[in-house]
Amino acid sequence: MFCVSASLLVSVIDSVSYLIIIVLYFNCLMFCDNLMLVFPWFLDPPKNVSVSISPSGEIVEGSSVTLTCSSDGNPPVQKYTWFKKVYKDVQQKWTGQIYSITNIRSADSGEYQCMATNTQGSRYSEYKSLTVLHPPKSVSVSISPSGEIVEGSSVTLTCSSDGNPPVEYTWYKGSSSVATGKTFTLNKISSVNSGEYKCRSSNKHGEKYSDTVTLNVLYPPKSVSVSISPSGKIVEGSSVTLTCSSDGNPPVEYTWYKGSSSVATGKTFTINKISSVNSGEYKCRSSNKHGEKYSDTVTLNVLYPSKSVSVSISPSGEIVEGSSVTLTCSSDGNPPVQKYTWFKDGGSSPVGSGHSYSFTLDSESSGQYYCEVQDEHGSKISEAVLLSFKGNPSFTLYMIVGVVIGCVGLILVLVILFIWRKRRGPVAEQSKPKWVSLKCFSTPLHISIAFKSITISIILRMH
Repeated sequence: MFCVSASLLVSVIDSVSYLIIIVLYFNCLMFCDNLMLVFPWFLDPPKNVSVSISPSGEIVEGSSVTLTCSSDGNPPVQKYTWFKKVYKDVQQKWTGQIYSITNIRSADSGEYQCMATNTQGSRYSEYKSLTVLHPPKSVSVSISPSGEIVEGSSVTLTCSSDGNPPVEYTWYKGSSSVATGKTFTLNKISSVNSGEYKCRSSNKHGEKYSDTVTLNVLYPPKSVSVSISPSGKIVEGSSVTLTCSSDGNPPVEYTWYKGSSSVATGKTFTINKISSVNSGEYKCRSSNKHGEKYSDTVTLNVLYPSKSVSVSISPSGEIVEGSSVTLTCSSDGNPPVQKYTWFKDGGSSPVGSGHSYSFTLDSESSGQYYCEVQDEHGSKISEAVLLSFKGNPSFTLYMIVGVVIGCVGLILVLVILFIWRKRRGPVAEQSKPKWVSLKCFSTPLHISIAFKSITISIILRMH
């Protein structure tokens, strides 16, 4: 009697079953057309589905790449389908166990997956990443904040590029390198930061520049100056142009001042046929919506010949004989008069020189005086002034008495001569005196005697 356990019995049965199956399998290999019909329990969907990429290693834009899908399904895989995941979207792309990409581009980068299908079902591979290396392509610059940029604010320039592997950034103002990095920030921006900027994106496969962007920094006027044309001496009658220069942004407006009075607007101020009244200090004001600034003053010194020449007497009023007298010549010419010359009673010979002429007044020095001024533009003569004095009263009285006595004696002589001629006989009518007269006035003393055609006048003035 044998005691056999249940587990042992099952093991024996399984061994016999496997033995029978093996015998039938080899028998069917020789005589059966379809092994699966005899042993359907051997059929299953694809297994071990995977994707391989050739060549391995870095894939550079422009090269060729092959993707292969592998599977050990039973029965054999009948169909392969390829998928590419773009961000979160999955797109069905192609069919076939092998997917070849010639002249690969950066757009072909992404994650690829294949699906193997047979009569028993389908299986998916894991995603395989395909990274295409390429130089920078699309490079652009953005400015923050957008809109007007006012002096003193902060501005950030950002460079964007799609190069692979990751790119390096270099910033340029004009042709000069000014910074590196994806962003370039200007704190407390000023007018000197205005200009054209661009960035260069580069990696080991190449480089590319962005288009230029312009930073237009707005600021109030700073450097304001005035120039005069023509330079040099300004002569009356010529034309002069004042030009105001300023670097404000936005463009400035100009206002011209003479002293504190506004006289014109505009970048230039032209004075045609300039005259002495235009002499003075000028300045311009430059202004825009961000502020204003005045230039330093410039002086217009208009040169012109002497115009008003006059003589003044000091002291004024009555001048007593023997007093000191000073004559002063005044003129408004520019430049100042270089030479003063004094003349008396229309004489051609000068009696003195200098701005002032002093002397002691007596009977010989009294008379009319005038001055002549000379400058680089020519000469001009003043009006004559009469210089007289109040004489000594006793001397004047003696002179009057002497003249009166002399006149009376002369009259007596004429009367005696007249009587004598009368005694000689008749005289032709034409030889008779036409009139005899005597006129005397106290002050001034005026004595007039007429005989025949002879008239004698004596005038004495008392001062």
